[in-house]
Amino acid sequence: MNAFKSEFSRRNIAIVVVSFAEPETLIPYLEYHEWPFTLLADPERKLYQAFDLKALAWRKVFSPATLKLYLKLFRKGLYLEDYGKEDIYQTGGDFLLDRGGNVLFAHRSEDPSDRPSIANLLKAIDGYLRPPEEPTNRRRFY
Repeated sequence: MNAFKSEFSRRNIAIVVVSFAEPETLIPYLEYHEWPFTLLADPERKLYQAFDLKALAWRKVFSPATLKLYLKLFRKGLYLEDYGKEDIYQTGGDFLLDRGGNVLFAHRSEDPSDRPSIANLLKAIDGYLRPPEEPTNRRRFY
């Protein structure tokens, strides 16, 4: 996401990351990763409930796709960091909202590896930014 921040900025899109971690846990995480995004703490998971993000079954958390993702990250030198008590069963999602809070795009992850590609997110954004086309059955009078 960080590498594509300019693409989101060019479209006047603000990225907000929501975590169920406590704020004191998120501060060192944010400082270490130097994210240029807004990070919100939702330890009571009110937003998770509002967006219908549920807990995953054990078999989904440790699915072949998730294990493949973790192996790929491990090979790149990335590893899981311990930021305190985490809930590995809580699912996440990606949402596009307008300024009125209306959900324009929703992707609720089926497992930890299930995320929409940046290309798909940008395509969804571009679809909402385009002005609506005029109906073809209308006649124009000049």
